[in-house]
Amino acid sequence: MMWDWHASLPAQDLAARAHACGTRLPGVDSLLLTGATGFIGGNVMVAAINAGLARRLLCLVRGVDAADALARLRENAIQCGLLRSRVDWLTEDNILLGVLDSDFSPAAQARIAGVTHVINCAAMASFSADAQVTRINVQDTLRFASRFAGSATLQRFIHVGTAMACGTQRGPRIAERDAGHGGASDLSHLVPYTRSKQEVEVLLRNSFPDLPLVVARPSIVVGHTVLGTQPSASIFWLFRIIHQSRRYTAGPHTRIDVIAVDDCARALLRLAVKPELAFDAYHLSAGARAPTIAQVIAAMDEAVSIDGEPAYRRCPASELPALASDVARKERNSNRRLIERALRLYSGFAELGYVFDNGRIREEIDFEPLSITDYVSECMRTSRGVGILEQMSWDFKS
Repeated sequence: MMWDWHASLPAQDLAARAHACGTRLPGVDSLLLTGATGFIGGNVMVAAINAGLARRLLCLVRGVDAADALARLRENAIQCGLLRSRVDWLTEDNILLGVLDSDFSPAAQARIAGVTHVINCAAMASFSADAQVTRINVQDTLRFASRFAGSATLQRFIHVGTAMACGTQRGPRIAERDAGHGGASDLSHLVPYTRSKQEVEVLLRNSFPDLPLVVARPSIVVGHTVLGTQPSASIFWLFRIIHQSRRYTAGPHTRIDVIAVDDCARALLRLAVKPELAFDAYHLSAGARAPTIAQVIAAMDEAVSIDGEPAYRRCPASELPALASDVARKERNSNRRLIERALRLYSGFAELGYVFDNGRIREEIDFEPLSITDYVSECMRTSRGVGILEQMSWDFKS
Protein backbone atom coordinates (compact mmCIF):
# COMPACT_ATOMS: atom_id res chain seq x y z
CA MET A 1 0.00 0.00 0.00
CA MET A 2 1.19 3.51 -0.66
CA TRP A 3 0.79 4.58 2.95
CA ASP A 4 3.28 1.89 3.97
CA TRP A 5 6.04 4.06 2.45
CA HIS A 6 9.76 3.59 2.97
CA ALA A 7 12.58 5.50 1.33
CA SER A 8 13.54 2.99 -1.33
CA LEU A 9 13.91 4.05 -4.94
CA PRO A 10 10.92 1.99 -6.12
CA ALA A 11 8.81 3.58 -3.38
CA GLN A 12 10.02 7.03 -4.39
CA ASP A 13 9.04 6.33 -7.99
CA LEU A 14 5.65 5.10 -6.81
CA ALA A 15 5.08 8.27 -4.81
CA ALA A 16 6.05 10.43 -7.79
CA ARG A 17 3.65 8.57 -10.08
CA ALA A 18 0.90 8.80 -7.48
CA HIS A 19 1.38 12.56 -7.25
CA ALA A 20 1.47 13.01 -11.01
CA CYS A 21 -1.80 11.19 -11.59
CA GLY A 22 -3.54 12.33 -8.42
CA THR A 23 -3.87 8.83 -7.02
CA ARG A 24 -5.04 8.74 -3.41
CA LEU A 25 -6.09 6.30 -0.76
CA PRO A 26 -9.78 5.37 -1.05
CA GLY A 27 -11.89 7.45 1.29
CA VAL A 28 -9.17 9.99 2.07
CA ASP A 29 -10.60 13.02 0.30
CA SER A 30 -9.06 15.67 2.55
CA LEU A 31 -6.51 15.14 5.32
CA LEU A 32 -6.16 18.09 7.69
CA LEU A 33 -2.86 18.16 9.60
CA THR A 34 -2.07 20.51 12.45
CA GLY A 35 1.42 21.08 13.80
CA ALA A 36 3.00 20.59 10.38
CA THR A 37 5.74 23.12 11.15
CA GLY A 38 6.70 21.17 14.27
CA PHE A 39 8.66 18.00 14.98
CA ILE A 40 6.11 15.18 14.89
CA GLY A 41 3.69 17.01 12.58
CA GLY A 42 6.45 17.87 10.11
CA ASN A 43 7.37 14.22 9.81
CA VAL A 44 3.72 13.24 9.40
CA MET A 45 3.55 15.77 6.56
CA VAL A 46 6.57 14.20 4.86
CA ALA A 47 5.11 10.71 5.29
CA ALA A 48 1.80 11.85 3.79
CA ILE A 49 3.49 13.48 0.80
CA ASN A 50 5.62 10.39 0.20
CA ALA A 51 2.44 8.33 0.34
CA GLY A 52 1.01 10.30 -2.59
CA LEU A 53 -1.37 12.46 -0.53
CA ALA A 54 0.09 15.88 -1.33
CA ARG A 55 -2.96 16.98 -3.32
CA ARG A 56 -5.30 15.93 -0.51
CA LEU A 57 -3.24 17.42 2.30
CA LEU A 58 -4.41 20.55 4.11
CA CYS A 59 -2.06 22.00 6.73
CA LEU A 60 -3.12 24.47 9.40
CA VAL A 61 -0.24 26.95 9.46
CA ARG A 62 0.10 30.41 10.94
CA GLY A 63 1.67 33.17 8.86
CA VAL A 64 1.35 36.74 7.67
CA ASP A 65 -0.31 35.37 4.55
CA ALA A 66 -0.49 32.12 2.59
CA ALA A 67 2.87 32.73 0.92
CA ASP A 68 4.56 33.23 4.29
CA ALA A 69 2.90 30.12 5.71
CA LEU A 70 3.94 28.08 2.67
CA ALA A 71 7.55 29.17 3.06
CA ARG A 72 7.56 28.01 6.69
CA LEU A 73 5.93 24.73 5.70
CA ARG A 74 8.44 24.01 2.95
CA GLU A 75 11.37 24.87 5.20
CA ASN A 76 10.22 22.39 7.83
CA ALA A 77 9.47 19.74 5.22
CA ILE A 78 13.08 19.88 4.04
CA GLN A 79 14.35 19.77 7.62
CA CYS A 80 12.21 16.69 8.21
CA GLY A 81 13.65 14.93 5.17
CA LEU A 82 11.41 15.71 2.21
CA LEU A 83 13.36 15.45 -1.01
CA ARG A 84 14.01 18.89 -2.47
CA SER A 85 12.59 17.66 -5.77
CA ARG A 86 9.23 17.30 -4.01
CA VAL A 87 9.10 20.62 -2.19
CA ASP A 88 7.17 22.16 -5.08
CA TRP A 89 4.45 19.58 -4.45
CA LEU A 90 3.51 21.80 -1.52
CA THR A 91 1.57 24.84 -2.75
CA GLU A 92 -0.74 27.45 -1.29
CA ASP A 93 -3.57 25.00 -1.93
CA ASN A 94 -2.13 23.00 0.98
CA ILE A 95 -2.43 25.95 3.34
CA LEU A 96 -5.22 26.62 5.80
CA LEU A 97 -4.05 29.90 7.29
CA GLY A 98 -4.48 30.16 11.03
CA VAL A 99 -4.01 28.47 14.39
CA LEU A 100 -6.13 26.16 16.53
CA ASP A 101 -8.39 28.90 17.89
CA SER A 102 -8.65 31.04 14.73
CA ASP A 103 -11.89 32.60 13.57
CA PHE A 104 -11.86 31.21 10.04
CA SER A 105 -13.31 32.93 7.01
CA PRO A 106 -16.38 31.42 5.31
CA ALA A 107 -14.14 30.05 2.55
CA ALA A 108 -11.85 28.41 5.11
CA GLN A 109 -14.83 27.01 7.00
CA ALA A 110 -16.06 25.45 3.77
CA ARG A 111 -12.71 23.70 3.34
CA ILE A 112 -12.87 22.47 6.93
CA ALA A 113 -16.36 21.13 6.33
CA GLY A 114 -15.01 18.90 3.57
CA VAL A 115 -12.28 17.31 5.71
CA THR A 116 -12.51 13.54 6.01
CA HIS A 117 -9.48 12.88 8.22
CA VAL A 118 -7.67 14.92 10.89
CA ILE A 119 -4.30 14.35 12.51
CA ASN A 120 -3.93 16.87 15.33
CA CYS A 121 -0.24 17.21 16.20
CA ALA A 122 -0.41 20.85 17.24
CA ALA A 123 0.64 21.48 20.84
CA MET A 124 2.98 23.49 22.97
CA ALA A 125 5.44 20.73 23.83
CA SER A 126 7.67 22.81 26.07
CA PHE A 127 8.40 21.46 29.55
CA SER A 128 8.57 25.03 30.83
CA ALA A 129 5.98 26.19 33.37
CA ASP A 130 4.27 28.45 30.85
CA ALA A 131 0.59 29.41 30.99
CA GLN A 132 0.44 28.99 27.22
CA VAL A 133 0.90 25.22 27.65
CA THR A 134 -2.57 24.85 29.17
CA ARG A 135 -4.19 27.43 26.92
CA ILE A 136 -2.95 25.90 23.68
CA ASN A 137 -3.06 22.24 24.66
CA VAL A 138 -6.47 22.36 26.31
CA GLN A 139 -8.67 25.37 25.49
CA ASP A 140 -7.46 25.97 21.92
CA THR A 141 -7.49 22.25 21.12
CA LEU A 142 -11.07 21.92 22.33
CA ARG A 143 -12.16 24.87 20.22
CA PHE A 144 -10.50 23.34 17.18
CA ALA A 145 -12.17 19.96 17.78
CA SER A 146 -15.56 21.65 18.20
CA ARG A 147 -15.47 22.58 14.52
CA PHE A 148 -15.88 18.90 13.67
CA ALA A 149 -18.67 18.11 16.11
CA GLY A 150 -21.56 16.70 14.11
CA SER A 151 -19.56 16.58 10.87
CA ALA A 152 -21.14 14.30 8.28
CA THR A 153 -17.88 13.90 6.35
CA LEU A 154 -15.28 13.33 9.08
CA GLN A 155 -14.20 9.69 9.34
CA ARG A 156 -11.27 9.85 11.76
CA PHE A 157 -9.86 12.40 14.21
CA ILE A 158 -6.41 11.42 15.44
CA HIS A 159 -5.37 13.38 18.50
CA VAL A 160 -1.69 13.13 19.42
CA GLY A 161 -1.31 12.93 23.18
CA THR A 162 1.56 11.59 25.23
CA ALA A 163 2.05 8.28 27.00
CA MET A 164 3.09 10.21 30.11
CA ALA A 165 -0.48 11.50 30.41
CA CYS A 166 -0.89 8.49 32.69
CA GLY A 167 0.75 10.47 35.50
CA THR A 168 3.41 9.31 37.94
CA GLN A 169 1.44 7.05 40.27
CA ARG A 170 1.69 3.86 38.22
CA GLY A 171 3.70 0.67 38.16
CA PRO A 172 6.63 0.26 35.73
CA ARG A 173 4.51 -1.30 32.96
CA ILE A 174 1.63 0.84 31.66
CA ALA A 175 -1.12 -1.25 30.09
CA GLU A 176 -2.41 0.06 26.79
CA ARG A 177 -5.99 -0.30 27.95
CA ASP A 178 -5.26 2.45 30.47
CA ALA A 179 -4.66 4.86 27.59
CA GLY A 180 -8.34 5.07 26.73
CA HIS A 181 -9.94 7.74 28.84
CA GLY A 182 -7.25 9.59 30.72
CA GLY A 183 -8.16 8.60 34.27
CA ALA A 184 -8.70 10.80 37.27
CA SER A 185 -8.16 14.52 36.93
CA ASP A 186 -6.00 14.63 40.07
CA LEU A 187 -3.21 12.45 38.70
CA SER A 188 0.25 13.55 39.75
CA HIS A 189 2.36 15.06 36.96
CA LEU A 190 5.94 16.24 36.75
CA VAL A 191 5.27 19.07 34.29
CA PRO A 192 2.24 21.07 33.11
CA TYR A 193 2.63 19.62 29.59
CA THR A 194 1.72 16.06 30.55
CA ARG A 195 -1.10 17.27 32.78
CA SER A 196 -2.53 19.33 29.92
CA LYS A 197 -2.44 16.31 27.62
CA GLN A 198 -4.26 14.17 30.18
CA GLU A 199 -6.85 16.88 30.77
CA VAL A 200 -7.64 17.53 27.13
CA GLU A 201 -7.98 13.82 26.38
CA VAL A 202 -10.73 13.52 28.99
CA LEU A 203 -12.44 16.71 27.83
CA LEU A 204 -12.37 15.70 24.16
CA ARG A 205 -14.17 12.46 24.94
CA ASN A 206 -16.68 14.01 27.31
CA SER A 207 -17.39 17.14 25.26
CA PHE A 208 -17.68 15.54 21.83
CA PRO A 209 -18.95 11.96 22.25
CA ASP A 210 -19.81 11.70 18.54
CA LEU A 211 -16.34 12.73 17.35
CA PRO A 212 -14.61 9.76 15.65
CA LEU A 213 -11.73 10.25 18.07
CA VAL A 214 -8.65 8.06 18.31
CA VAL A 215 -5.93 9.09 20.75
CA ALA A 216 -2.36 8.18 19.85
CA ARG A 217 0.03 8.40 22.79
CA PRO A 218 3.71 8.44 21.80
CA SER A 219 6.27 7.61 24.45
CA ILE A 220 9.56 9.54 24.35
CA VAL A 221 10.19 10.73 20.79
CA VAL A 222 13.90 11.20 20.16
CA GLY A 223 15.65 11.71 16.83
CA HIS A 224 15.08 10.26 13.37
CA THR A 225 16.28 6.85 12.19
CA VAL A 226 18.00 8.36 9.13
CA LEU A 227 18.41 12.07 9.90
CA GLY A 228 19.39 11.80 13.56
CA THR A 229 18.82 15.13 15.30
CA GLN A 230 18.39 17.16 12.11
CA PRO A 231 14.60 17.52 12.46
CA SER A 232 14.88 18.22 16.20
CA ALA A 233 17.37 17.70 19.01
CA SER A 234 14.61 17.41 21.59
CA ILE A 235 15.69 15.36 24.63
CA PHE A 236 18.83 14.01 22.95
CA TRP A 237 20.90 16.57 24.83
CA LEU A 238 20.07 14.60 27.99
CA PHE A 239 21.48 11.41 26.46
CA ARG A 240 24.64 13.33 25.63
CA ILE A 241 25.01 14.55 29.22
CA ILE A 242 24.47 11.08 30.65
CA HIS A 243 26.92 9.60 28.16
CA GLN A 244 29.62 12.14 28.92
CA SER A 245 29.19 12.09 32.68
CA ARG A 246 28.61 8.32 33.00
CA ARG A 247 26.06 8.90 35.76
CA TYR A 248 22.46 9.89 36.43
CA THR A 249 19.72 9.24 38.98
CA ALA A 250 18.27 6.19 37.16
CA GLY A 251 19.89 2.79 37.44
CA PRO A 252 21.76 1.16 34.53
CA HIS A 253 19.06 -1.48 34.14
CA THR A 254 16.22 1.03 34.04
CA ARG A 255 14.41 0.76 30.72
CA ILE A 256 13.85 3.86 28.62
CA ASP A 257 10.89 3.74 26.24
CA VAL A 258 11.97 5.73 23.17
CA ILE A 259 10.84 5.79 19.53
CA ALA A 260 12.10 7.70 16.51
CA VAL A 261 9.99 10.48 15.05
CA ASP A 262 9.74 8.90 11.58
CA ASP A 263 8.45 5.63 13.07
CA CYS A 264 5.98 7.67 15.10
CA ALA A 265 4.86 9.67 12.04
CA ARG A 266 4.26 6.62 9.86
CA ALA A 267 2.23 5.02 12.64
CA LEU A 268 0.06 8.14 12.96
CA LEU A 269 -0.60 8.18 9.23
CA ARG A 270 -1.50 4.50 9.21
CA LEU A 271 -3.90 4.95 12.12
CA ALA A 272 -5.50 7.89 10.32
CA VAL A 273 -6.15 6.17 7.00
CA LYS A 274 -6.90 2.59 8.02
CA PRO A 275 -10.64 2.15 7.37
CA GLU A 276 -11.40 0.33 10.63
CA LEU A 277 -9.58 0.35 13.96
CA ALA A 278 -10.12 -2.01 16.86
CA PHE A 279 -9.55 0.57 19.61
CA ASP A 280 -9.86 4.28 20.31
CA ALA A 281 -6.46 4.72 21.98
CA TYR A 282 -2.96 3.40 21.29
CA HIS A 283 0.54 3.65 22.68
CA LEU A 284 3.20 4.44 20.09
CA SER A 285 6.13 3.06 22.01
CA ALA A 286 9.02 0.63 22.16
CA GLY A 287 7.14 -1.43 24.73
CA ALA A 288 8.76 -4.64 25.93
CA ARG A 289 11.67 -4.04 23.54
CA ALA A 290 12.66 -0.78 25.23
CA PRO A 291 16.42 -0.85 25.94
CA THR A 292 18.04 -0.17 29.28
CA ILE A 293 20.04 2.97 29.95
CA ALA A 294 23.19 0.84 30.01
CA GLN A 295 22.39 -0.53 26.54
CA VAL A 296 21.87 2.97 25.15
CA ILE A 297 25.14 4.17 26.69
CA ALA A 298 26.95 1.14 25.21
CA ALA A 299 25.53 1.94 21.75
CA MET A 300 26.72 5.55 22.12
CA ASP A 301 30.16 4.31 23.13
CA GLU A 302 30.28 2.14 20.03
CA ALA A 303 29.23 5.08 17.85
CA VAL A 304 32.25 7.08 18.96
CA SER A 305 34.61 4.10 19.27
CA ILE A 306 35.36 4.27 22.98
CA ASP A 307 35.64 1.34 25.38
CA GLY A 308 33.04 2.58 27.84
CA GLU A 309 35.28 3.40 30.80
CA PRO A 310 34.32 4.41 33.39
CA ALA A 311 31.12 2.38 33.66
CA TYR A 312 27.80 4.15 33.98
CA ARG A 313 26.48 4.37 37.54
CA ARG A 314 23.41 5.55 39.34
CA CYS A 315 24.00 8.69 41.40
CA PRO A 316 21.93 10.36 44.13
CA ALA A 317 20.05 13.56 43.40
CA SER A 318 22.53 15.37 45.64
CA GLU A 319 25.13 14.97 42.87
CA LEU A 320 23.08 16.86 40.29
CA PRO A 321 24.50 20.31 41.17
CA ALA A 322 28.04 18.98 40.64
CA LEU A 323 26.96 17.26 37.42
CA ALA A 324 25.44 20.52 36.17
CA SER A 325 28.65 22.37 37.02
CA ASP A 326 30.69 19.82 35.07
CA VAL A 327 28.46 20.25 32.03
CA ALA A 328 28.55 24.05 32.24
CA ARG A 329 32.34 24.01 32.47
CA LYS A 330 32.75 21.69 29.47
CA GLU A 331 30.25 23.73 27.48
CA ARG A 332 31.91 26.99 28.56
CA ASN A 333 28.50 28.22 29.56
CA SER A 334 27.59 30.00 32.77
CA ASN A 335 23.96 28.86 32.86
CA ARG A 336 24.53 26.13 35.43
CA ARG A 337 21.14 26.72 37.06
CA LEU A 338 19.24 25.95 33.85
CA ILE A 339 21.22 22.76 33.37
CA GLU A 340 20.61 21.67 36.96
CA ARG A 341 16.92 22.46 36.65
CA ALA A 342 16.67 20.39 33.48
CA LEU A 343 18.56 17.47 35.01
CA ARG A 344 16.27 17.45 38.05
CA LEU A 345 13.17 17.64 35.89
CA TYR A 346 14.12 14.78 33.62
CA SER A 347 15.41 12.67 36.49
CA GLY A 348 11.79 12.38 37.59
CA PHE A 349 10.85 10.81 34.27
CA ALA A 350 13.94 8.59 34.12
CA GLU A 351 13.44 7.22 37.61
CA LEU A 352 9.89 6.10 36.78
CA GLY A 353 11.29 3.54 34.35
CA TYR A 354 7.94 3.31 32.55
CA VAL A 355 7.50 0.83 29.72
CA PHE A 356 4.34 1.48 27.69
CA ASP A 357 2.64 -1.65 26.40
CA ASN A 358 2.23 -1.47 22.61
CA GLY A 359 0.37 -4.70 21.91
CA ARG A 360 -2.56 -2.89 20.31
CA ILE A 361 -0.53 -0.89 17.81
CA ARG A 362 1.70 -3.83 16.94
CA GLU A 363 -1.37 -5.92 16.14
CA GLU A 364 -3.24 -3.11 14.37
CA ILE A 365 -0.57 -1.94 11.91
CA ASP A 366 2.41 -4.30 12.40
CA PHE A 367 4.24 -1.55 14.27
CA GLU A 368 7.94 -2.41 14.56
CA PRO A 369 9.84 0.70 15.67
CA LEU A 370 13.61 0.72 15.37
CA SER A 371 15.40 0.67 18.72
CA ILE A 372 17.28 3.84 19.64
CA THR A 373 20.36 1.65 20.08
CA ASP A 374 20.22 1.07 16.32
CA TYR A 375 20.02 4.73 15.27
CA VAL A 376 21.72 6.59 18.12
CA SER A 377 24.88 6.77 16.00
CA GLU A 378 23.03 9.07 13.57
CA CYS A 379 21.89 11.24 16.47
CA MET A 380 25.48 11.56 17.65
CA ARG A 381 26.79 12.25 14.16
CA THR A 382 24.31 15.08 13.62
CA SER A 383 25.07 16.51 17.08
CA ARG A 384 28.76 17.04 16.38
CA GLY A 385 29.71 20.67 16.86
CA VAL A 386 26.32 21.52 18.40
CA GLY A 387 26.30 22.70 22.00
CA ILE A 388 24.24 20.92 24.61
CA LEU A 389 22.64 24.20 25.67
CA GLU A 390 21.66 24.83 22.06
CA GLN A 391 19.96 21.45 21.89
CA MET A 392 18.19 22.09 25.20
CA SER A 393 16.38 25.04 23.62
CA TRP A 394 14.10 22.58 21.80
CA ASP A 395 12.54 21.64 25.16
CA PHE A 396 12.77 24.92 27.05
CA LYS A 397 11.33 27.40 24.59
CA SER A 398 10.18 30.08 26.93
